[in-house]
Amino acid sequence: MVKIFVICTAGRDDINRVNMAINFALGARKNAGAEASFMFLGRGVEYLMKNAANADEVRKQIEQMKQAGIDVAYCSVSAKGLGLTPDMLIDGVEPVMGGVHTAKKIQEGYEVVSF
Repeated sequence: MVKIFVICTAGRDDINRVNMAINFALGARKNAGAEASFMFLGRGVEYLMKNAANADEVRKQIEQMKQAGIDVAYCSVSAKGLGLTPDMLIDGVEPVMGGVHTAKKIQEGYEVVSF
């Protein structure tokens, strides 16, 4: 089985690219049967802010990915660098150390795709 690790570095300044990343992961999982994993990294973490105008839509997208069997994480180091705390972010997304998580996924046989 193909394993795809999608890393999204686009934030609120490029919502189209964030949506492409999410749709890519969902499509790979649902249409190609790939095992998929997803991480928000760098400015991508901004997309998870609870008080954003599109927060309800983001919650739906996260839930769609999780229901499809895609694990969803964000880089806690990136969040800290952006001045974001876990309580400022949408619930249900796992905080990880981006570099460590990426190395783990590669070791598990995932191919990295970034947006």
